[in-house]
Amino acid sequence: MISILIPTHNYNCISLVTDLAAQGDALVAHYGQDVFDYEIIVAEDGSTDVLVIEENSRITAIPKARHICRKENVGRARILNFLVSQARLSHVLIIDCDALVFTPDYLSTYWEMHDAADVVCGSIQSPTVCPYGCELRYKYEEAARDIRRMEYRKAHPYAHLSTFNILFHRYVFDQTQFDERCTEYGYEDALLGLMLESLNLKVEHIDNPLIHNGMDPNAVYLNKVETALRTLHHLGEPMHSASALVGLVRRIQRWHLTPLCRLAYRLTRPLLHGQLMSHNPSMTCLKLYKLGYYLMLDKKNKPRRN
Repeated sequence: MISILIPTHNYNCISLVTDLAAQGDALVAHYGQDVFDYEIIVAEDGSTDVLVIEENSRITAIPKARHICRKENVGRARILNFLVSQARLSHVLIIDCDALVFTPDYLSTYWEMHDAADVVCGSIQSPTVCPYGCELRYKYEEAARDIRRMEYRKAHPYAHLSTFNILFHRYVFDQTQFDERCTEYGYEDALLGLMLESLNLKVEHIDNPLIHNGMDPNAVYLNKVETALRTLHHLGEPMHSASALVGLVRRIQRWHLTPLCRLAYRLTRPLLHGQLMSHNPSMTCLKLYKLGYYLMLDKKNKPRRN
């Protein structure tokens, strides 16, 4: 019994819902509704694009699907907690609105594995072709292949947990929820992974992919990176101890190199920004940009002495 939850913001997900419903209906026909049932709930998180909202409203014509239009944008953590509160079945499958189903056994794979662990995490696959102008996000996703390999994921089950494509026993959310301090982009899934580990809940990783179809344009993605860094900065522990970036910043502070690194970032930021906006962005430049941006946040938010 699976409640499929899809948060969306100005993104047309009617095709995603249609494909999921087709697979769900096939499983109901095969097993019978007493054995397998499903529902799909899509929630607009303060969407403002009228045409997209109208398209998504067609979801209500799909028998086991609901479309909830919420006018206030509350952020990913709160919208996910809201969707979980609406779920009525024994398992919760969270999917990003810009996912693309491309395997005919996607839902059946999850159903076969639904009791393998408290949480079963699927996988992410990039499009085969990089959309023009979206090179930064595409190259970042490609660079993440190593930590998305099955061997790595199984060795580090709580690290890099992604709510792009993940199945939970409903009772998991009787013990925890998404951290609503994450009001902007980023880290709600990383914090959940830390909470699952602290509760000793079992996470199983499987090769059940969805394609990440919504590659952001370069400027949009870099803005998301900056937003995520601001989120990381204000979260504090335990997220800071788990973050490799914060660990590096702390080493720089211990070595008394912070002023020098900030100066280097101020001088090179225009060059780094220009390189990242190009059609061949460097992941090394992205790492330097993130480090410098975070160090400047640390300076901006440092308490003043009287």
